[in-house]
Amino acid sequence: MYQRIISLAPSNTEILYAIGAADRLVACTRYCDFPEEARKKPRIGGWLDINEELVEKYEPDLLLTSTFVQNKITKKYRKSKMNIVALMPTTLKGVFDSIIKIGKLVDKENEAFQLITSMKNKFNEIQARIKSKYKPRVYIEEWHKPPTVSGNWVPSLVRIAGGRYNLIKAGVHSREVTTEQIQRYDPEIIIISICGMADKAPKEWVTKRKGWENLSAVRNDKVYVFDDSWLNRPGPRLAVGAERLARVINSEGS
Repeated sequence: MYQRIISLAPSNTEILYAIGAADRLVACTRYCDFPEEARKKPRIGGWLDINEELVEKYEPDLLLTSTFVQNKITKKYRKSKMNIVALMPTTLKGVFDSIIKIGKLVDKENEAFQLITSMKNKFNEIQARIKSKYKPRVYIEEWHKPPTVSGNWVPSLVRIAGGRYNLIKAGVHSREVTTEQIQRYDPEIIIISICGMADKAPKEWVTKRKGWENLSAVRNDKVYVFDDSWLNRPGPRLAVGAERLARVINSEGS
């Protein structure tokens, strides 16, 4: 059972806290900002700019990385013989599997199952609340240069929340979309969820974009800015993301 863990991704940090294993976390990244207590943990860098001297200083018996973005870091530390586990979810099931895996590593498997059950219950509750049969077309933007549609588990969250999401399938990495594709799709709701920007991305990045001014969502003022951690982090708060999506998609306001 691991006692000194460094989390190299905010999602892993959130999972450790959610299953009651925060006492094993000796350091994390500067992006690990939830829950509030996580901000007090020592920092060892960001997603890709890891300070190796600090990593050694905290003498971890386990490093946790997340998603393909950190592939190079994972390979590098594997070569150094440091114990590292990479969580690579691309679907909701993959997120649940990651939670179980972390639970097993810290002997909190029961707590991990409880967390997954509470997330699934929340998803079921959201779906049960939706009365409308109509499913509006939704586009979620993960990056703005170039415009990039959110993939991975996000299509599943949109469907749970009562929307249509036809530009990308669940389990496929987020990818660039062209103006022509977005015009053909003509989303009725646009959500801006820019990686690493929390809820600070300006709506104008989308509403003033050339060729996007006549989209239904832009004309009807249905463009919303989300805290990206609700949708982009493969952890417990995807349930919060689904809840926020449901409010917007079902016209309950943002």
